[in-house]
Amino acid sequence: MDPACEGLGTSLAEICIGRSNFERRSPRNPDVTLPDRPVSMLMKPLCQRTIIPVIALLSLVSSSRAEEASEITHKERMDAAVALNYCRAAFHRIRKSPTKDVLVQEQEKILNNLNLSGIEDPEVIRLYTSVLDEIGSIEIADRERVILKDQYRRTVAQKVTWNVLAFGSQIATAQVGNAIKTGADSWWDYRRTTLDRDRDLLKVDREEMTGVVRKSSEFLDTFWKLTQSKEIPDRWLVRGTDLDRLERARSEQNPEVRLRVLRRMQPFMEAYPPYWYYLARTYQALGQWASASETYRKLAELGGGHFRRDEMLATGLANRAAIEDYLGSDTAVAIAEEAMHYSTDVWEANLLCARVLERNHQIDAAEDAILCNLDIGLETQNSRVFQLALYYHSDQRGKLAKVLDDRQIVAELPMSALIRCAALLGEDDTPDHVTQLVAQSIQGQARMTFGADDFMLTVAPSWQLDIAEMKLISNGESISQAEVKYGPQVHQIRFPAPRDWGTPLAPDGTQDLALELTYPDDTTIRVKFNGAVTGNEHRATAFATGTQAMQVSGIEVEDTRMTMHTAAYGPSDEETSIATDEAE
Repeated sequence: MDPACEGLGTSLAEICIGRSNFERRSPRNPDVTLPDRPVSMLMKPLCQRTIIPVIALLSLVSSSRAEEASEITHKERMDAAVALNYCRAAFHRIRKSPTKDVLVQEQEKILNNLNLSGIEDPEVIRLYTSVLDEIGSIEIADRERVILKDQYRRTVAQKVTWNVLAFGSQIATAQVGNAIKTGADSWWDYRRTTLDRDRDLLKVDREEMTGVVRKSSEFLDTFWKLTQSKEIPDRWLVRGTDLDRLERARSEQNPEVRLRVLRRMQPFMEAYPPYWYYLARTYQALGQWASASETYRKLAELGGGHFRRDEMLATGLANRAAIEDYLGSDTAVAIAEEAMHYSTDVWEANLLCARVLERNHQIDAAEDAILCNLDIGLETQNSRVFQLALYYHSDQRGKLAKVLDDRQIVAELPMSALIRCAALLGEDDTPDHVTQLVAQSIQGQARMTFGADDFMLTVAPSWQLDIAEMKLISNGESISQAEVKYGPQVHQIRFPAPRDWGTPLAPDGTQDLALELTYPDDTTIRVKFNGAVTGNEHRATAFATGTQAMQVSGIEVEDTRMTMHTAAYGPSDEETSIATDEAE
């Protein structure tokens, strides 16, 4: 054996524990200590074939483990930074707006919902619990709770989005594209909304607020020390000034300006998920679909696991699912299902997911998403329209008829949705009270004077004239300009007559007219009227006026006609007289 290879075991063992030099004994005389020799000098050809592969293997394993440990450490650091940023943002808002509505919102949506299982410091957990106890000790009276409950409901505007998405049959239309730009909102979109008129009632007593501020400060200070021990980069941690800048950026009405401002803030918002949510919403509003979808993906990656119920992620992924469906991607269904996993308490996200699932033939899952709202009374009006649209598109006539059997439900439905469903069921299967409601929800009078004639309509608000394009058609002539007066109970529309209808003393026979309404989802409804002179002529000198009651004779929608029996469903003479008097 080559003498140079003697002592190989010892040399390899010492190499493995990181020593590059070691004591070496003479093989001929063990009592003689030879001078230290570098490891490289021991590597004779035979030894190299034995040692180098072992060292290479050990280096590979060590490198792999180091990278794995580094990756885990990065995630742990990021999770801690995200948790601290959520807490800081909640306490920052409480300090700026020390009112009970803000306390309740931040406690329910963030502080009581935040998952701190990854934070192992017992002092941090103790202080966090004490802050929640301090907030929970502030009493809220029943009257105040009613105000808080109604506040969010009043901030949610009725958007055209839901009418378009419910019955819109073609996903590629411009109207649907605009609806997807609007997308679904969550509490995070309304978080800055306040009720100024209720400020005094909801204001928290100063002494009570002092305890909250003191304990939240202690908590943040202790949590900050924890982040320092974990070597979390300072730029990951948001400050109060950063949150104020983000609030101002969100308030910018021009989405192009808002996008530029948000992008400049990115280096200091990396570990704050709401920033990525607002950035994605802005991309979505501008129709930059790829950027919006990718930003929502990043939001889910960063924000996942921090809340037990995450309304922001549910809404963000619902919007992403709608975008991917609009682009024709086959990932839309999986994304919609993931959104429902995070929370089922966001009614807009539930309906958006339902529409995506329905379009991809997941009918049962779509119905369940809608029932998530209806089962707990969450935004029942829009949810009921989506339910009818689901049964309409999937041709489930039995379920459709069952819903329309309920008079209370029918009374709250938009007329455009009700008419489409009645047209699908047909005259024999449509409940009589549906036909009667439709016929009595719109009344017309042709008004003849010695001057210019006109046609007046009295319409129930359920016709949603504010979102429809309308025109009057008479003998092939049409007119689109009308005077509209919106009221809480009825709307009144006055069209100038396209031609002379005679005089109060000599009306020109029976008039056949049609009102054509086109809704944002491209549904066109034509309401036909006919009638005869009512005998209500007024012979009062120059102001003499004759009225001709015009009853609904039929309604057409998508080549389907509903026949109305005017004798049974038309307005009475008394109702006509009242309507005419109101118009005058």
